[in-house]
Amino acid sequence: MNRRDFLLGTTGALALLLPATVRSEDSVKILFPVTFKDRKRWKKVFLRIRGSINIWGAGADIEVIAYDEGIAFLDRFENGEFAERIENLMLYGVKFKACRVAMKMFEVSEDSLFEGVETVRSGFEYHVLKVKEGYIPIYL
Repeated sequence: MNRRDFLLGTTGALALLLPATVRSEDSVKILFPVTFKDRKRWKKVFLRIRGSINIWGAGADIEVIAYDEGIAFLDRFENGEFAERIENLMLYGVKFKACRVAMKMFEVSEDSLFEGVETVRSGFEYHVLKVKEGYIPIYL
């Protein structure tokens, strides 16, 4: 066996040992809970989502759930400067969810949400159910 064949065989064997979340050909389910009202941290959320898309491409199932004070993240009047980023991420299949409980608590109407944002009954409940479905939560 020559060196090239050995290296190719070793590389293939190592790829089988890597966890599913590392191999780019496998799908990965990622959840970004946004529970904070901090623009610097919101920018990090966008950065990590973009990084996930770059790594896993179409194999990434990415969702963002905004609840508690983080509901402002999806309020186009509060967060209008990020409208283009959110719309572009939606084109890549990223799903954005807003908590109705937080909307009521912080007086955010459904009309003020970015177009394409879906509402869920409870952001916390949605977060827990997504983790049970195998989503990996990324806390920033």
